[in-house]
Amino acid sequence: MTLTSAPHRVLLVEDEAGLREVLALTLDGAGFRVITAASVAEAKGVLARDGVDAVLSDLKLRDGTGIQLLEWMKAESLGAPVVIMTAFATTETTVQALNLGAVDFITKPFRNEDLIGTLQGLLAQAHPDGPVELPATGELIGVGETLRRVQALVGKVARADTGVLLTGESGTGKEVVARLIHRYSERSRGPFIAVNCGALPENLLESELFGFEKGAFTGANALKRGLFEEASGGILFLDEIGEMPLPLQVKLLRVIQERMVRRLGSATERPVDVRIIAATNRNLRERAEKGAFREDLYYRLNILHIELPPLRERPEDLPLLAEHFIRRFCAKLGKPPMTLHPETLEFLRQHRWPGNVRELENLMERCVALNPGGPITRDLLPDDLLQPDGRGRAVELAIPAEGFDVEAYLKALRGFFLRRALDEVSGVKTRAGKRLGMNFRAYRYWLAELGGVETLPTHCPRPEDFPAPEEPEAPAEA
Repeated sequence: MTLTSAPHRVLLVEDEAGLREVLALTLDGAGFRVITAASVAEAKGVLARDGVDAVLSDLKLRDGTGIQLLEWMKAESLGAPVVIMTAFATTETTVQALNLGAVDFITKPFRNEDLIGTLQGLLAQAHPDGPVELPATGELIGVGETLRRVQALVGKVARADTGVLLTGESGTGKEVVARLIHRYSERSRGPFIAVNCGALPENLLESELFGFEKGAFTGANALKRGLFEEASGGILFLDEIGEMPLPLQVKLLRVIQERMVRRLGSATERPVDVRIIAATNRNLRERAEKGAFREDLYYRLNILHIELPPLRERPEDLPLLAEHFIRRFCAKLGKPPMTLHPETLEFLRQHRWPGNVRELENLMERCVALNPGGPITRDLLPDDLLQPDGRGRAVELAIPAEGFDVEAYLKALRGFFLRRALDEVSGVKTRAGKRLGMNFRAYRYWLAELGGVETLPTHCPRPEDFPAPEEPEAPAEA
C-alpha cells in the first residue's frame, strides 16, 4: 500500500547522527519525504528556503533547543505543525512549547509505530484532503541499542553500490535487511530477486542463476534467462550462500568480477548490471580456511558486512516484536485486538529463541489463531515450549569459557525459584514452600537470607551473568 498522492514533507531536526539516520529511514519507509537538519541553524535555513508539512524536532540540540526553533517559527509566521521529541519533558517546557504552537510531545524512547501514528494523525487534521494511509512494509523492529546500530548501518550500506554479506543465525531477519537495502538504494526501481542456494541441486541452481539456451541439455525446450539477467538493474539476493557447491562458486566469482554472464549452451557472454547481497548462517571465514568455501569469493562478497544479532541478545525488543506480530495476525485473521498476558510475556522472556524472530512470529500467529479474544495466556503456548525439563526453552548450562562464580550463581538460582514459586501460588508462603519441597519455616528463612522478595531475580539466572571473581595478587617476595 502506498501513499495516495505526493508524500508529505517532514523536517527532522536531530543532532545525534545515528538516531537521525534511523528516524529518517523509518519515516522514509512509511512514505514521508524526509529533510534532515542537525541543528537549529540548519533547520531555520531549510524552513526559510523550503516549505514543509510538519517538523519533528528534538528538544535539546547542539546549538539551542526545539523551543527556540518554535519561537523563531512563530515570529516568522510559519504554521507547520511541530512535534517535539524529548527524554527530558517537564511541565514548564511542555506548556511553553504548546503555547508556541507545538502540537504534541513524544517521549524517548518511543516506538516507531507511535511516531508514525502521531505524524499521520496531525497531518490528516492539517490536510484533510491529503493522504492518510501508510504502507505496511517489513521493517527491522526494535528499540535497543544493538538493533539501532544495525538500522543505522543499513542506511549507510544501502547508498554504497557494492557487495554486501549478511550473517547471523537462521530467523534473525537477513532477507528483511536485504529488502531494506534494496528499498533505500539507488536500485529501488529495479527488481529484487531472491534465491536459496541451499534449496536447489547444483545443476538446477546453475541453470537458474545463469540461464540456458534452447537445446542446451535434455529438457531445455526453450530459452531461459537466468536470475542474473532477470535482476539486471536491481539486486540479486543469494541466501544461504555457504551451501553453494565449490564448482559453482568459481562461476559466480567470474560473473561478479567481469559483470558478464554466459547461459548454458551459449558461446557468447552478456553484460549484467546487478548488485549482489549474500547471506549465510555459517562462518564463511572458517569454511574458507578449511577449503569448504572459496577464499577469493569470500573476500569479494564481504566488502560490506552486517551481522544480525540473535533475539536472545535483544531482550528489550521482545515485547515490541510480539505486539507487532499480534497486531498483524489479528488483522490478517479477522480477530479482535489482543495483548500478551504479563505471565505469558515473562515466560517468553525465559525462552532462548533458537529460531529467533521467525520463531516468535510463528508462535504469535499460532496464539492469535487459537485465541477467541482477550489476553494471550500460557495455555495457548505449544506443549514443547512448556516442557519442565527445558527442552522447549533450549536451556544451556555450559560453563563459560572465562569461568563463573558458581556460589553467586546458585544463590541467584535459589532466589529465582523462591520468587517463581511465590508468584505461582498467589503469594502464599506456605504453599510456595511446599512447591519447593520445604516447610514454611525453611522457606521464610531462605527468603530472609536472600534479602526479601523484592531483591529476588525475576529472570532465570545464567552462568555467564556471574563472572569469576578476580584472583588476589600473590604477595611480593621479600
